[in-house]
Amino acid sequence: MLVKSRMAKDHVVDLDEAFSTLRKYRMKLNPAKCAFGVTSGKFLGFVITQRGIEANPKKIRALQEMVPSRTVKEVQRLTGRVAALGRFVSRSAERCLPFFAALKRPKDFLWPAECQQAFEELKHLLASPPLLTKPQQGELLYLYLAVFPVAVSSILVREENRLQRPVYYTSWIVLEELRSGPFELGEFDLKYRPRPAIKAQALADFIVECTVPDKAELELASTEQTLRSTWTLHVDGSSNSVGGGAGLILTSPDGVVAEQALRLKFSTSNNVAEYETLITGLKLARELEVKDLRVFSDSQLVVNQILGDFEAREPTMQEYLRKVRDLTSTLCSFHIQHIARSENLIADQLSKLASSRMSELPKAAALEYLQMPSTKEPEPALCIDVEPSWMDELVIYLQDDVLPIDEREARRVKCLASRYIMYEGKLYRRSFTSPLLRCLRPSEADYAMREVHEEICGNHLGGRALAHKILRQGYYWPTLQKDTLDFVRRCDRCQRNANIQRRPSAPLTSISSSWPFAQWRIDILGPFPLATGQRKFLVVYIDYFTKWVEAEPAVRITEQKMQDFIWKSIICRFGLPYILISDNGRQFDNARFREFCSELGIDHRFTSVAHPQTNGETEVTNRTILQGLKARLDQSK
Repeated sequence: MLVKSRMAKDHVVDLDEAFSTLRKYRMKLNPAKCAFGVTSGKFLGFVITQRGIEANPKKIRALQEMVPSRTVKEVQRLTGRVAALGRFVSRSAERCLPFFAALKRPKDFLWPAECQQAFEELKHLLASPPLLTKPQQGELLYLYLAVFPVAVSSILVREENRLQRPVYYTSWIVLEELRSGPFELGEFDLKYRPRPAIKAQALADFIVECTVPDKAELELASTEQTLRSTWTLHVDGSSNSVGGGAGLILTSPDGVVAEQALRLKFSTSNNVAEYETLITGLKLARELEVKDLRVFSDSQLVVNQILGDFEAREPTMQEYLRKVRDLTSTLCSFHIQHIARSENLIADQLSKLASSRMSELPKAAALEYLQMPSTKEPEPALCIDVEPSWMDELVIYLQDDVLPIDEREARRVKCLASRYIMYEGKLYRRSFTSPLLRCLRPSEADYAMREVHEEICGNHLGGRALAHKILRQGYYWPTLQKDTLDFVRRCDRCQRNANIQRRPSAPLTSISSSWPFAQWRIDILGPFPLATGQRKFLVVYIDYFTKWVEAEPAVRITEQKMQDFIWKSIICRFGLPYILISDNGRQFDNARFREFCSELGIDHRFTSVAHPQTNGETEVTNRTILQGLKARLDQSK
């Protein structure tokens, strides 16, 4: 607090007014920190005198004694000191732009010439800092503006004896979102406001969607769409005494990257490995229905042979060139370009790793083995007659437009065919809520049920759950529900580990939850036989609203582990729960766990002792998990 008087005789009156205000609000001052009757002093980091407001000499000296920065921390210290003296520096934001640009590159930090020049200008400017004066009441003031592409500065001045004295400096950087939005609209007296409701914008959206654009706009949009839809493919191949390898990187227009390594199981050369990589990449692009592709390779021979600048004289190169042209004939646009090896490092590393005995490939890279060259056709397999199935009539009608002779059967097939479609020689069923469903023959249906039910991703589901999972995987046949029920009845593990209900049913009492992930139940299963990493417990979380289940194996079940699991598996993924229900185990019924829930505002509740049926939903979920583990690990029990 500062009490300043122009005349000494008025100072006592001003102090009396200030102390009256302090007494009114019962405020007290520390006498050791008060000074009275001084002509100048420091206040809020500035020097207040009769002439006006001056900068603190210590702050100016600290900046003057600084040397050119060598680290990011030193640049941050410099910008902080400039900000403390910002009201005494004209155009401070513009002068600090080189420093801010240097801070954007923390890893490869450099102190360029622009930073050194701005640093010297600041030192020279602060060698004689300006004196800020106080304007008089009713006095005419002048405001000067300085507008730059990325910064705006201003100075407020007053005129005294035909001399202009500064009152205040302001300077700030204009952000990108402000430069491209409100400022440009303000030029046309337009103001941006967010849409209050969807209904208010319905008419404008209708006009925009139904307005036919000009021909030039259509051509420009088509060109931009072509550029946005172009995929890029980086390929590289290598060969050594161990074998050949190939690496390819396919990047979508949205930036999604697919890495693949190819290990060649036949003798090859570097040029053959390059061609094999390119052919594999083209096959992958065809499977993804890519229409516009740009290929980058560091093999000068392969690139120039495809472009026609080099002649392919060897029969092997001619076969590979013919194969590449067959694959590229289906593309709308295809461009291949030669680049230096230094610009193709990732694909080069993938090819070298694939051609060596090392198996440390990146986790995102898929490894594929090629047993024979792509130019050789595989030996024809023994043709086996396909058994008649329900698909034959539909396939014949959709492909050849041939109907059965009987009119009633023809009408039935025609009505049934409206729900199906032929795509790339395969029959698919139309679906209302999911993509096209691949139709399967009886032998294929048996394989699909076995894979989904009991193989690597199966957990021995029941009949109805198995049918729904097969539909979600994208497969269909008419007797799906009946076949899955029969398949589960024939499964030996499911029958031996099935949960047989012997108790009479009783009415259930539901526990309501107001919104998703608001009320969770946590429980612990185990101990089980030791698994990998000495894990022998299973922590289960269940949401009462969505019935979502989270399960995580654990080595120990201490209260700290429970806190870590709740933080990582629930809070960080689904947000803070409102209610957490657990049993009376020592992991949950202790002071540390109660303090953990209290700090986060979680209402921790306990189930009734020795009455697990009070939490029936959790018990049913636990029983389902145990049943799946028994059926899955039947041979390991």
